[in-house]
Amino acid sequence: MYGITLDIRPSGPLTFRRMPSAILHISTYPFLPPTTMSGWLRRLLLMSAGHFVETSVKDPAYFALPAEYCVLGAYPVPDPQRSFQVHTTRRQGVRAFSHNAFSRILRAASQDEVYQLHTWEYLLVDRLRGYVLHRDAAALEPLRQVVNFGSKMGKEGYAYLERASQVRAFERVRARACPATLVSAADLVGRPSTLYALYRYEYAAHEDGGADPRQPQPSAIKGFVPLRAGWPAEEQVELEYWSDGDVFLPASLVEALYG
Repeated sequence: MYGITLDIRPSGPLTFRRMPSAILHISTYPFLPPTTMSGWLRRLLLMSAGHFVETSVKDPAYFALPAEYCVLGAYPVPDPQRSFQVHTTRRQGVRAFSHNAFSRILRAASQDEVYQLHTWEYLLVDRLRGYVLHRDAAALEPLRQVVNFGSKMGKEGYAYLERASQVRAFERVRARACPATLVSAADLVGRPSTLYALYRYEYAAHEDGGADPRQPQPSAIKGFVPLRAGWPAEEQVELEYWSDGDVFLPASLVEALYG
């Protein structure tokens, strides 16, 4: 297995909507979820090739990295559990997406305003560090070519890729170490931990494995599958890891996300 480390720099506050979600309370994950990171990296690759895909509300196409890319999310640095703040604020929002009275110059006196008050969380973080694994070292090289590219990220916010490491070999080892990413809930049974509900992509087929992610073909995604992962209370835990000697990526998260 081969891996690459990516440093991501936000330009301001971020919101990665936690699932399952509430309507009036928009809470955020304190990290960049793997699925969101996969779509964001795919968009950067498309932009680097001169493709700017359109978005749509009805029957939208999915654009994510092929299933052979094990995208593990990005986390605050230097301490993934402490190097951030979550700011909570209030926002006025419309109740119905079809409501447009607020944007009219002249309003009808009899038209009711359809506003509602949201509680909204923003993630304040200086930098996020993410990880991507692949069995082919050459497949990771294009990610090194999109440094300084940026795009909208998550529900709210914008970020750019500040740095990409060299592609390095990762070996599966059993060790007692500090996990660099979330740990699958299966490895947290009996351990004090903070758990998060996440989702992974359910790919309709794997035939897109040889496809170039810089080309604007939609991803073969048919849905989402729930999973749980979290941070153990212990700083170091003995687990199976994918490691290059410096970074320790829990093998259980790779298996939970990609099988």
